[in-house]
Amino acid sequence: MAKILQFPTKKPVPKVIKGYKMAFYTEGEIDLALLCLNTFGWDRIRYNREELKKTDPMYIKNCLIQGYNSQLLSAPTRRVINKIIDTIQEISVSIN
Repeated sequence: MAKILQFPTKKPVPKVIKGYKMAFYTEGEIDLALLCLNTFGWDRIRYNREELKKTDPMYIKNCLIQGYNSQLLSAPTRRVINKIIDTIQEISVSIN
């Protein structure tokens, strides 16, 4: 009779999310993010470009969603907000 070989099963490697990153491709996207941060943000009184670099992307996303749901912005501006939110990427590290 033949012996059956047992191959080791591959276990999925868990990933740890280290953070998120957000990309801005035009000046209009940066200005729109600053507008939403200054209008709907609650952490600081005034945001500028330097503070935008240091701000958590999930906080920026929250402010952009609040701007999207408000009646203050037009339909083309809402499309730009969707483009910004779509650029958010996870930074994850696999555990070995």
